[in-house]
Amino acid sequence: MTLMEKFNMKLSSILKIPELRERIVFTLLMFLVARVGTYIPAPGVDVDRLATMTAQSDILGYINMFSGGAFKRVSIFALGIVPYINSSIVFSLLAVIIPKLEEIQKEGESGRNKITQWTRYLTIAIAVVQSFGVCLWLQSVGLVTTPGMLFFLTTIVTLTAGTVFLMWIGEQISVKGIGNGVSLLIFLNVISGGPSNIVQTIQSMRGSKFLIPVLILIAVAGILVVTGIVIFQLGERKIPIHYVGKGFSNRGGMGQNSYIPLKLNSAGVMPVIFASVVMMIPSALVNIIPSQYTIKTTLSMIFNQNHPVYMILYAIVIIFFSFFYTAIVFDPEKVADNLKQGGGTIPGIRPGTETVEYLEGVVTRITWGGAVFLALISILPYAVFTSFGLPVFFGGTGIIIVVGVAIDTVQQINAHLVMREYKGFI
Repeated sequence: MTLMEKFNMKLSSILKIPELRERIVFTLLMFLVARVGTYIPAPGVDVDRLATMTAQSDILGYINMFSGGAFKRVSIFALGIVPYINSSIVFSLLAVIIPKLEEIQKEGESGRNKITQWTRYLTIAIAVVQSFGVCLWLQSVGLVTTPGMLFFLTTIVTLTAGTVFLMWIGEQISVKGIGNGVSLLIFLNVISGGPSNIVQTIQSMRGSKFLIPVLILIAVAGILVVTGIVIFQLGERKIPIHYVGKGFSNRGGMGQNSYIPLKLNSAGVMPVIFASVVMMIPSALVNIIPSQYTIKTTLSMIFNQNHPVYMILYAIVIIFFSFFYTAIVFDPEKVADNLKQGGGTIPGIRPGTETVEYLEGVVTRITWGGAVFLALISILPYAVFTSFGLPVFFGGTGIIIVVGVAIDTVQQINAHLVMREYKGFI
């Protein structure tokens, strides 16, 4: 059976499941709404000049990538889903610092609903602040056609409303669609800029004898990076488990063997998304500093994506969020307790505290490997390509997000197929 025949068979399986088909169609419709919104401009801004400035600035281009091109057009979705991610980061950190918040999270559905509602409120507040910052910057660089209080008021309301609407779209995709809504919106924004960036790269090198070799190099590097990310995202460390008295083993003795699959990257793409958003904050603040201050030149250089200091800071933040998010999604004490209650043990490890310490050690080691891998993939494309003076139209961060979210979504589709006794994609 050829690859195309296998694909057609899987597609046919999806179309036979009404619920899954409806979820995918709903997700695609929400994608369409999200993309249309990036072309609805907020009034009072010289969009042509802003587009030129965005193309010439690494940080503005980075912000524009996360908004799917909405920032350079100052559309109603110019802030993208970034304020919501900021809010999620704040509450994730507060849950570690404030025990009361952690208790609320453990209250089940009601507790999660409370946190979700507070996250929405904080998202609105952050969107207002960020909208105000955008207005200040636009006016300071002379891009506002009708400066004044009315411009500030209308732009803040428009951009904040756009973020709230995107937040709603993300939640609707998570509930009625397929995959994680917020991650899919970021995925959509990142891939939407891919074709135009490729065209710009070709145009910028038109007439150069190195055009074909550069394109081949970029293609080969991209394939290798994507392959590495896929292997890494799907990789897992299996912890053997023995259940006493649960059945008969293959050798005829009492007992049953199983294992705990620990993903090499338990945190998924969230560390990269969180780190990217965090690193946007100082970079964006630098643009607000008046040009007459000499410190602006220094900070602008440091927070340039191609600067070694920025790359090191970015890598550190990715590693931090890898450990932080892994601690959220994997609780060794809970796993050890479940094993003890179910009569399961790790061979050679005593139940209870010793099991917790063993699991913590294993998770720490594989998280270090995963965190360093994410950091290297995120910064190496910029470091290598810029050092040779080659264009970077799709950095490591974007590749990780696109591949990671795609894998998660395919796995969710696969789960729907398996539940209905169909063979999945993976």
